[in-house]
Amino acid sequence: MRKEYIKSNWYEQIASSLITLDELLPELKESCFDQIHQRHKEYGINYYDLLSIIQALKQLDSADKTLFGKYNSERVNKSLALKSIWEDNNCWIAETTRIYNSCHQFQYSNLKKDQQIITQYIKDIENSNSILEKENQKLVNEWKSIITSEEILNKNIKTNVNTIDILSKDDYLSYYSQYLNNLSIQIINKIKTNEIEEAIQYYKAMENLSLKETIDDTEDNTSNDTNSLVYLNYFITHGNSSIDDYKTYFNLSEVNENTVKPNLENENTFTIFYNNSIRSFILTNIKQLYYFISQKHQELTNYSNTNLIASYILQHSPAVIRKQSSKSLLVMIDQLKEIIGQFDLFNETWLKAFSRGYQSELLDNLNNKVHQYHVQEEKIEKNQQRIKDLQNSLNQKKEEIATLEAYNDDLKSNLEKSVSKLLRKTTIIKD
Repeated sequence: MRKEYIKSNWYEQIASSLITLDELLPELKESCFDQIHQRHKEYGINYYDLLSIIQALKQLDSADKTLFGKYNSERVNKSLALKSIWEDNNCWIAETTRIYNSCHQFQYSNLKKDQQIITQYIKDIENSNSILEKENQKLVNEWKSIITSEEILNKNIKTNVNTIDILSKDDYLSYYSQYLNNLSIQIINKIKTNEIEEAIQYYKAMENLSLKETIDDTEDNTSNDTNSLVYLNYFITHGNSSIDDYKTYFNLSEVNENTVKPNLENENTFTIFYNNSIRSFILTNIKQLYYFISQKHQELTNYSNTNLIASYILQHSPAVIRKQSSKSLLVMIDQLKEIIGQFDLFNETWLKAFSRGYQSELLDNLNNKVHQYHVQEEKIEKNQQRIKDLQNSLNQKKEEIATLEAYNDDLKSNLEKSVSKLLRKTTIIKD
């Protein structure tokens, strides 16, 4: 049909008319031509658009024919001239077919390809966010695990479901300092009891007894003061005094090891219990007392009525020695053992609080997880915004595809009807 109804040089025939069409379009500023302008920009104007332009211009310009057969509207005459050129040798069929093929094969294909690319891109970003969210949940769980494993932090830090926060050094120290304060009070109260005071008197009485050359009856008011357990004695007598009072009492110019303030808000808490060296001396005295009484408890348990020497010594000892039984010594041992355990807990907590190595490792571990969490949260937010933008682009592509499909269907339908009508007309003429 093409060779019979359309000349091979059809495009050359309408080429000049396309220039005239480009000149005519800017003149069509009425709103009824907006859709035609849009189509010209996206696909080019087809024959049926030109027919719509002619009909609209005849009404808009109130075009009537003159005596010479032309219309009194220049725009109508221009569009009719274009129509005449396009209809000559049925050039409009070739031009309309070219536009249809271009839209169907290229523009539609490109839009579908863009749609697939955007859809896949959205899926990739969603997968990336899913991975980031899993990694963040892992960071949250690890952060909570560290907090939970540290009894002091676990008591002070309330963990939320999916949020973690930076732990400052000041907060960290304040938590541990408060715990150390409470623990030190408990230790001091346990040391300042009648059982410990009697254990010290028992220790000194036994020490005095071992230094005597002869064993004589000893009055109850015999002094048991010795130079043993000096740090423990000072602590019981003077309490948790200041470092300056301690230095004055022992006539010291300085004290080894720096003292750390347990309470960050109080500048005057430089006390002996918070000095590692002095606290170590006190603990040494307590352990010395513990091991001594443990030994005496063992010896007292193993005494028998046939051990005349041991029996004689006990009968001529001070009252503080004679009154002790295996049971009373065991009470002292248990309390001393508990105090030593609390000292060990205090020292362990002290290292966690003020040891730079442990402190830095724990805080860095916690806060690095928080930092990484927030960095990934920011990535997730940016990705979510990117998904929204891409979804908008995808929706726009879908609208363009739907519009192009409708345009192609309409163009194909009109073209088929027109060609069918032309063929029937030609057949009738031949007949």
